[in-house]
Amino acid sequence: MRIYAKVKSIGKRKPTLSLQPFDVQQPQSLRQLLTEIVQQNVRTFNEEKPFTTYLLQEQIQDAYEHGKVGFNHMYNDAKQSEEQAITEAILAFEDGIYKVLHNETAVTTLDDALHVQEDDTFTFIKLTMLSGRLW
Repeated sequence: MRIYAKVKSIGKRKPTLSLQPFDVQQPQSLRQLLTEIVQQNVRTFNEEKPFTTYLLQEQIQDAYEHGKVGFNHMYNDAKQSEEQAITEAILAFEDGIYKVLHNETAVTTLDDALHVQEDDTFTFIKLTMLSGRLW
């Protein structure tokens, strides 16, 4: 089954990233869905080969709009643990670091039944934590 995920970040100039397709088994709960998405992302990250390329003009322009032009150097090339990444993603949800919307409906618990259909969209909203002091 193919679903789509997008990430939003409150307080950014470009708050939405593009839709990313994920092929998943029929998830019965948000916990299962998060587990599958995190596993796929960790595997993709671990399989990436270090590769330095030149930047195309549109990549430079896009990076300029984000405020940083660079070559995406990875300074830590260690393989990441799937189990730890899953644990951290679930803990972050429980701690309220991000919210999840299934189409336009908020998903508030990890283990309630989730009725997922082909081409559904899940939106992950990263909540900004404010720190510092007021002047």
